[in-house]
Amino acid sequence: MRFLVTRPQPDCRRTAEKLRALGHVAEEAPVLKTVEARDAAAIGFEGVSALAFSSRRAVAILSAHSQFDTFRNLPVFTVGDATALACREAGFSQVQSASGNVSALAQLILDKRSGLLSGDVLYPAAEDRAGDLEGLLAAGGVSCRTVVVYRMDAVEHLPVAVVEGLSSHAFDGVLIYSRRTAEAFLALVRSHGLDHILSGLPVYALSRQSAEPISRVSRVRVAAEPNETFLLDLALTQC
Repeated sequence: MRFLVTRPQPDCRRTAEKLRALGHVAEEAPVLKTVEARDAAAIGFEGVSALAFSSRRAVAILSAHSQFDTFRNLPVFTVGDATALACREAGFSQVQSASGNVSALAQLILDKRSGLLSGDVLYPAAEDRAGDLEGLLAAGGVSCRTVVVYRMDAVEHLPVAVVEGLSSHAFDGVLIYSRRTAEAFLALVRSHGLDHILSGLPVYALSRQSAEPISRVSRVRVAAEPNETFLLDLALTQC
């Protein structure tokens, strides 16, 4: 089977390689690219009691910070297991995963707040992000400081081979991981004059939120749970 993977790099390659290892063809077509915030290196860590992460990109940026050794032993809370693994691989020593969404992450932090020192939970995040961790924690009496460390910009064009594949209905499935990715992919398809393929395009989405922008025009199936294992299982059994 032939799949189109649209998530940003390096996650795009990781997913594509998983599919190739299973004997499938996977085309890499990231529709968003990471742009690091100019002031990411100037983050202050005074008065920080813990760190919260909802993406591996934020982990990579923080782990490259010049003061990493001064905060690597702080308690770290992550939205999911993949981000938790990235934290451990980066060198953070106290990592706990919510294994869910931003609401689950907030609840995990609130459940563990008695073990935290006084201070803010620092949340390095994307400019455009799902959920309101800062608001959820504030409602529970925990102070959270959100710091934008990167943004995701849409690419201008799809690769020629991908456009040709879409035109000829060559893909057995398009994998969508976020609402922003869905929006960017839809805009690119339309910019290439491929609106006519959308109604028959088989799309597999990580969550209902990520599916929503494209579900109005394409057949979208949603993973039973918002993680890659469930998404790939869905795509491989439905195709």
